[in-house]
Amino acid sequence: MDYKKIFEACCKKLENHMREIPKDNPEFCACEDGKYFENPKPLDFMDIQTWMPSFFTGQALLAYEWSKEKRYLEWLEGFQQVYYDKVYMHAEETMHDLGFLYLPYAVGLYRLTGEVAYRTMALKAADELAKRFSIKGRFIRAWGRKDDIQTENAGEAIIDCMMNLPLLFWASEETGIPFYREIAIEHADTTLKYFVRADGSVYHAYRFDVETGKPLWGCNYCGFSDESFWARGCAWAVYGFMIAYTYTGLRRFIDVSERLIRRFQEETEKNGDKIPVWDFRLTEDKEQQKDTSAAAIVASAAYGLAKCTKKLQYKEYAETLLNELCREEYFDSRAEIPGMLKESNGLGHYTLFGDFFFMEALLKAINGNEMDVVWRSTT
Repeated sequence: MDYKKIFEACCKKLENHMREIPKDNPEFCACEDGKYFENPKPLDFMDIQTWMPSFFTGQALLAYEWSKEKRYLEWLEGFQQVYYDKVYMHAEETMHDLGFLYLPYAVGLYRLTGEVAYRTMALKAADELAKRFSIKGRFIRAWGRKDDIQTENAGEAIIDCMMNLPLLFWASEETGIPFYREIAIEHADTTLKYFVRADGSVYHAYRFDVETGKPLWGCNYCGFSDESFWARGCAWAVYGFMIAYTYTGLRRFIDVSERLIRRFQEETEKNGDKIPVWDFRLTEDKEQQKDTSAAAIVASAAYGLAKCTKKLQYKEYAETLLNELCREEYFDSRAEIPGMLKESNGLGHYTLFGDFFFMEALLKAINGNEMDVVWRSTT
């Protein structure tokens, strides 16, 4: 498979993004036709629900890593004010996805340029994320304002947060303050204890008592049912625990990442395909729709696992997934269509996160698994 040619096709799409995305960097919705910029009004960057805009900026970081063309960095500089305002002027209107927002923008730019402004805003984002930590429950609250404990989801954490923890790990390394690292480990351990079932499947969410922190029950907002096995949730866990290991060296994190990726592979192969259905416990009477975004996340994570464990099998699995995603059935190579991967999350959609992790996996394949400017440990 010619990964370079496909990555270059992705970069051509990015050229269009760079012309279309306004400087206030709104969140463009998933869509069936891949035409992100022609769909209904996007969500304002300052909205508390916003979590995806940095998958566009992250693509530019990857393009720069590939080409070293400074125009990508110059384009990214144009968003500096809106990212600054988000955490300084609208800090209460943020949720746990500060990692998804500031790792593929501020942290990545700081690593590439050394500019203090990006370090400053990224550390402020880490501070706001840390404020969501429940001392009694030992978890990071996912949704809602930090000061609102009356809502139904006030005591909830979700599996996606494993991908936000690298912001805290990075902040600890950057400042030498152990607090960030400690609460990231606490949250990862809580996730390991309550989200990961004995059979290697995972919950999407878990609810805790707001007052006491007592664990209550697992639930699912993105999968088929509370006790089902959402494919992308598994993907977040595989990747998130692997990254937690790179920062901590704690064996339990790499062990569970390996256990989960084996389960992901087993469940996918049950269906005689390489791309998973969107929920592994989808009942037979439901349409068995695919989730390319889950496959892209796991492909990128598998490259990381290969590097951590020195096991060739993970590199081989990453390439198996990536080769399948590069097929015309899933990858839309047309430069005029902004979206890259079709068939995301069982909805037949193109999604920003699916596109980003596809590009990230491609870049790892091209560069011998050395490029990871967004999530990696600096040690």
